[in-house]
Amino acid sequence: MSSTTDGRRFEYADAAGYPDGAGFLHEGTAALVDEVTAAAVRDVDTPSADTDQEVAVHRIADRRVYSATLGEREIASILYREDGERVIVLTTIVDPDFRGRGIAGELIADVLDDIRSRGMKVTTVCPVVSAFMASNLEFSDLAS
Repeated sequence: MSSTTDGRRFEYADAAGYPDGAGFLHEGTAALVDEVTAAAVRDVDTPSADTDQEVAVHRIADRRVYSATLGEREIASILYREDGERVIVLTTIVDPDFRGRGIAGELIADVLDDIRSRGMKVTTVCPVVSAFMASNLEFSDLAS
């Protein structure tokens, strides 16, 4: 179990995606939840501080993935599926070399902006995206 920034409690899903009362969460996922709910990320940790390249986000519909790339390298992704007018966000993955730099939060915000621009709603299975949405109420209108 964990708390949102306003003190509300929420439970992480187990490995099968169901709340189990124990609040099970994979260590890497727990780190991403902490990252996307942090009040601020230090500028020195952003990828742009280390390179002239910027992170680009692309929706690759045939793979059902949003991909964040730095140059030619995929550094983060969000897997999803669509069900009518709803996008079901399944999981968020960030390359371990790029964790702690705010990439997950930026990727999630870009994904949610894209989903909004397409006139769709969001159902989250991914605890990282759930935590992000709970901490960023400007996306609450997307929840289905």
